[in-house]
Amino acid sequence: MDEIALIRTCVEEAGFHCLCCSACCSGDNNEVMVSPPEIQTIMDAVDLAWNEIVEPYPEWITETDARITFGWVIRRSADSNCIFLKNNRCTIYQNRPHICRTYPFMLDDTEFIISECPGCKAKEKTKDAEEITKDLLRRRDAEDEEFSLTQKQYQKHSIISGSTIVFDSRGAHLITIPPEKL
Repeated sequence: MDEIALIRTCVEEAGFHCLCCSACCSGDNNEVMVSPPEIQTIMDAVDLAWNEIVEPYPEWITETDARITFGWVIRRSADSNCIFLKNNRCTIYQNRPHICRTYPFMLDDTEFIISECPGCKAKEKTKDAEEITKDLLRRRDAEDEEFSLTQKQYQKHSIISGSTIVFDSRGAHLITIPPEKL
Protein backbone atom coordinates (compact mmCIF):
# COMPACT_ATOMS: atom_id res chain seq x y z
CA MET A 1 0.00 0.00 0.00
CA ASP A 2 1.45 3.40 -0.93
CA GLU A 3 1.85 6.20 1.62
CA ILE A 4 -1.20 8.18 0.50
CA ALA A 5 -3.48 5.14 0.62
CA LEU A 6 -2.11 4.18 4.04
CA ILE A 7 -2.68 7.66 5.47
CA ARG A 8 -6.18 7.82 3.97
CA THR A 9 -7.00 4.45 5.55
CA CYS A 10 -5.74 5.65 8.95
CA VAL A 11 -7.86 8.82 8.66
CA GLU A 12 -10.93 6.84 7.61
CA GLU A 13 -10.55 4.30 10.41
CA ALA A 14 -10.22 7.06 13.05
CA GLY A 15 -13.94 7.68 12.67
CA PHE A 16 -13.52 11.44 12.95
CA HIS A 17 -16.48 13.77 12.67
CA CYS A 18 -16.07 17.41 13.76
CA LEU A 19 -18.58 18.16 16.52
CA CYS A 20 -17.97 21.93 16.31
CA CYS A 21 -17.27 21.82 20.04
CA SER A 22 -14.25 24.17 19.69
CA ALA A 23 -12.23 22.14 22.20
CA CYS A 24 -9.27 22.38 19.79
CA CYS A 25 -9.53 26.19 19.75
CA SER A 26 -9.85 26.81 23.45
CA GLY A 27 -8.02 26.19 26.69
CA ASP A 28 -4.45 26.57 27.84
CA ASN A 29 -2.96 23.99 25.47
CA ASN A 30 -4.20 25.32 22.15
CA GLU A 31 -0.96 26.77 20.86
CA VAL A 32 -1.45 26.96 17.11
CA MET A 33 1.95 27.23 15.46
CA VAL A 34 1.88 29.14 12.20
CA SER A 35 4.48 29.88 9.56
CA PRO A 36 5.12 33.30 7.99
CA PRO A 37 3.22 32.34 4.80
CA GLU A 38 0.20 31.30 6.90
CA ILE A 39 0.40 34.52 8.90
CA GLN A 40 0.49 36.50 5.65
CA THR A 41 -2.58 34.63 4.39
CA ILE A 42 -4.45 35.55 7.57
CA MET A 43 -3.26 39.16 7.37
CA ASP A 44 -4.55 39.36 3.79
CA ALA A 45 -7.95 38.04 4.94
CA VAL A 46 -8.45 40.21 8.04
CA ASP A 47 -7.63 43.78 8.94
CA LEU A 48 -4.97 42.99 11.54
CA ALA A 49 -1.21 43.48 11.70
CA TRP A 50 1.33 40.69 12.23
CA ASN A 51 1.72 41.38 15.96
CA GLU A 52 -2.06 41.47 16.42
CA ILE A 53 -2.35 37.95 14.98
CA VAL A 54 0.65 36.13 16.45
CA GLU A 55 3.07 36.10 19.33
CA PRO A 56 6.37 34.27 19.72
CA TYR A 57 6.24 30.55 20.40
CA PRO A 58 6.34 30.43 24.23
CA GLU A 59 9.26 28.04 24.69
CA TRP A 60 12.51 29.96 25.05
CA ILE A 61 16.13 28.89 25.09
CA THR A 62 19.02 30.98 26.34
CA GLU A 63 22.15 31.37 24.25
CA THR A 64 24.91 33.89 24.94
CA ASP A 65 22.58 35.73 27.31
CA ALA A 66 19.95 36.05 24.59
CA ARG A 67 16.45 34.57 24.68
CA ILE A 68 15.53 32.68 21.51
CA THR A 69 12.47 30.91 20.20
CA PHE A 70 11.64 29.38 16.86
CA GLY A 71 8.34 30.39 15.35
CA TRP A 72 4.98 31.94 16.06
CA VAL A 73 1.62 30.98 17.55
CA ILE A 74 -1.82 32.49 17.03
CA ARG A 75 -2.63 34.90 19.84
CA ARG A 76 -5.18 33.85 22.41
CA SER A 77 -7.80 35.91 24.15
CA ALA A 78 -7.91 36.49 27.91
CA ASP A 79 -9.95 33.29 28.29
CA SER A 80 -7.20 31.30 26.47
CA ASN A 81 -9.26 30.82 23.31
CA CYS A 82 -7.94 31.42 19.83
CA ILE A 83 -8.57 35.06 18.94
CA PHE A 84 -10.39 33.90 15.82
CA LEU A 85 -12.94 31.80 17.73
CA LYS A 86 -16.32 33.52 18.00
CA ASN A 87 -19.50 31.71 19.08
CA ASN A 88 -17.76 28.33 18.67
CA ARG A 89 -16.93 29.14 15.05
CA CYS A 90 -13.68 30.03 13.30
CA THR A 91 -13.83 33.52 11.81
CA ILE A 92 -10.95 32.73 9.43
CA TYR A 93 -12.13 29.25 8.46
CA GLN A 94 -11.33 29.62 4.73
CA ASN A 95 -7.85 30.91 5.62
CA ARG A 96 -7.11 28.76 8.66
CA PRO A 97 -3.61 27.33 9.15
CA HIS A 98 -2.55 23.80 8.21
CA ILE A 99 -2.71 22.58 11.81
CA CYS A 100 -6.36 23.64 12.04
CA ARG A 101 -7.22 21.98 8.73
CA THR A 102 -5.78 18.64 9.82
CA TYR A 103 -6.63 18.49 13.53
CA PRO A 104 -6.83 16.00 15.25
CA PHE A 105 -4.40 14.34 12.85
CA MET A 106 -0.71 14.88 12.28
CA LEU A 107 2.17 13.26 10.41
CA ASP A 108 5.52 13.09 12.16
CA ASP A 109 7.68 12.02 9.23
CA THR A 110 5.77 8.83 8.34
CA GLU A 111 4.12 8.25 11.74
CA PHE A 112 0.39 8.96 11.81
CA ILE A 113 -0.70 10.59 15.09
CA ILE A 114 -4.21 11.22 16.39
CA SER A 115 -4.67 13.82 19.14
CA GLU A 116 -7.37 13.41 21.74
CA CYS A 117 -10.58 14.83 20.31
CA PRO A 118 -14.26 14.24 21.14
CA GLY A 119 -14.90 14.00 17.38
CA CYS A 120 -12.93 10.74 17.10
CA LYS A 121 -15.64 8.66 18.65
CA ALA A 122 -17.84 8.30 15.59
CA LYS A 123 -18.86 4.78 14.70
CA GLU A 124 -18.53 5.40 10.97
CA LYS A 125 -15.51 6.12 8.78
CA THR A 126 -14.22 9.66 8.47
CA LYS A 127 -16.14 11.26 5.60
CA ASP A 128 -13.54 13.79 4.44
CA ALA A 129 -10.62 11.34 4.53
CA GLU A 130 -9.42 12.15 1.01
CA GLU A 131 -9.23 15.92 1.62
CA ILE A 132 -7.77 15.48 5.12
CA THR A 133 -5.08 13.20 3.67
CA LYS A 134 -4.14 15.82 1.07
CA ASP A 135 -4.07 18.50 3.77
CA LEU A 136 -1.86 16.31 6.00
CA LEU A 137 0.66 15.85 3.21
CA ARG A 138 0.63 19.60 2.39
CA ARG A 139 1.09 20.35 6.09
CA ARG A 140 4.02 17.96 6.46
CA ASP A 141 5.72 19.43 3.37
CA ALA A 142 5.14 23.00 4.58
CA GLU A 143 6.41 22.21 8.08
CA ASP A 144 9.50 20.48 6.69
CA GLU A 145 10.25 23.48 4.47
CA GLU A 146 9.68 25.93 7.34
CA PHE A 147 12.00 23.90 9.58
CA SER A 148 14.75 23.78 6.95
CA LEU A 149 14.54 27.49 6.13
CA THR A 150 14.40 28.46 9.81
CA GLN A 151 17.47 26.34 10.48
CA LYS A 152 19.33 28.18 7.70
CA GLN A 153 18.28 31.55 9.12
CA TYR A 154 19.49 30.52 12.58
CA GLN A 155 22.84 29.39 11.22
CA LYS A 156 23.52 32.59 9.29
CA HIS A 157 22.62 35.17 11.95
CA SER A 158 24.70 36.35 14.87
CA ILE A 159 23.15 36.31 18.32
CA ILE A 160 23.24 39.66 20.09
CA SER A 161 23.85 39.28 23.80
CA GLY A 162 20.85 40.32 25.88
CA SER A 163 18.42 40.30 22.95
CA THR A 164 15.11 38.50 22.50
CA ILE A 165 14.88 36.89 19.06
CA VAL A 166 12.31 34.90 17.11
CA PHE A 167 13.78 32.88 14.26
CA ASP A 168 11.55 31.80 11.39
CA SER A 169 11.95 31.06 7.68
CA ARG A 170 12.16 34.76 6.87
CA GLY A 171 14.89 35.68 9.33
CA ALA A 172 15.80 36.74 12.84
CA HIS A 173 13.32 39.11 14.47
CA LEU A 174 14.48 41.20 17.42
CA ILE A 175 11.49 41.77 19.65
CA THR A 176 10.57 43.34 22.94
CA ILE A 177 8.53 41.25 25.32
CA PRO A 178 7.57 42.22 28.85
CA PRO A 179 9.45 40.00 31.35
CA GLU A 180 6.22 38.47 32.69
CA LYS A 181 5.48 37.08 29.20
CA LEU A 182 8.82 35.25 28.93
